[in-house]
Amino acid sequence: MAEIDFKKLAASIEKDVIGWRRHFHQYPELSNKEFQTSRFIQKLLEKMGISYREVAGTGVIAEISGNGNKVIGLRCDMDALPVTEQTGLKFSSKYPGIMHACGHDAHMAIVLGVAKIFSSMKKLPFSVRFLFQPAEESIPCGAPRMIKEGAIDQMKHLIGFHVWAGLNTGEFSVNKGPVMASADRFTIVIKGKGGHGSSPHKAIDPIVASAYFIIQLQAIVSRQSDPQSPLVVSVGKITAGDAFNIIPDQVELLGTVRTYDQKQNTMVEKSMKKMLKGLEKGFGVKTEIRYEGFVPATYNNPELSERVIEILRNRFGNQSVKTDEKPTMGSEDFSFYSQKIPSCYINVGCGKSQFFHHSSKFNIDEHCLAIGVEAMATIVWNIGCK
Repeated sequence: MAEIDFKKLAASIEKDVIGWRRHFHQYPELSNKEFQTSRFIQKLLEKMGISYREVAGTGVIAEISGNGNKVIGLRCDMDALPVTEQTGLKFSSKYPGIMHACGHDAHMAIVLGVAKIFSSMKKLPFSVRFLFQPAEESIPCGAPRMIKEGAIDQMKHLIGFHVWAGLNTGEFSVNKGPVMASADRFTIVIKGKGGHGSSPHKAIDPIVASAYFIIQLQAIVSRQSDPQSPLVVSVGKITAGDAFNIIPDQVELLGTVRTYDQKQNTMVEKSMKKMLKGLEKGFGVKTEIRYEGFVPATYNNPELSERVIEILRNRFGNQSVKTDEKPTMGSEDFSFYSQKIPSCYINVGCGKSQFFHHSSKFNIDEHCLAIGVEAMATIVWNIGCK
């Protein structure tokens, strides 16, 4: 197969890609409300002569058909965050309280750049499918709906990526195996008997019971979990009471569980329920629990990841590709795809910064955009041609 200079091709459309990224950045939309974003993507696809269809409400699946039955996928996410931007950029968000504070604007621009490159080629030896997915940042997330509507049907491999502020521009990280943790959510209600703060003996105090329970939760991590299998149990919200001198009737706890191993999730849920039964006996309270598994762990297929590492090293040099970065306890609904087909999720350096993802001052080094286009196009081409 003839060698293609993807660096030159990416450089030739760099201004377009930067312009697209800035447009998305100026007009961010929250999860499942990416209507303007979706229309903009569709118009660009039409100009490129790429067929597409609308899915999952605001999502788009586009495909360039080639020879043979092999389909290689490239996925990006579309939604912004409920954050008030404080970057001071000339192309800052025009919508107060909404910002592309994670990098999804860059993701869409990069995938559109790859699409433009492949749309100019004739007689591709494989087909390329581009997934523009809504609602990565929210629950329910968009990936399961995309899958349900045929996003990965007949697909052989799927590539996903994230611009990453933990890496210098021009650097990449690729893990073989776990990449990001699962994300479960629990809601616990502890019911007591309200009363006056001056007479706690006449009440059943759910605040004291909940405080005991929150501390006890950490014993699951320190004493019931395999220390070589990472586990996080965090309470993020406590709701109780109306006044300083009133013991409330109940307390509500909202929290999350993160792990790479589904057995850990099951163990935590069972342990919580046992602890709550003990709490009822010890404190005289009544309890309720709702435990929900939202996003599974994101897993990179080892064989595909090894191939991706080789491709990136050949293109950008050995020092540019890191394979020893620790997986994060954050989560990503790319995991739903990785459960179904061999997939690889890549971090693309966008310039190290003190303002990390989800910060109101988060920004990227736009030089990473052309590099991202070059990298993704090179990966898709080599995987497809193999």
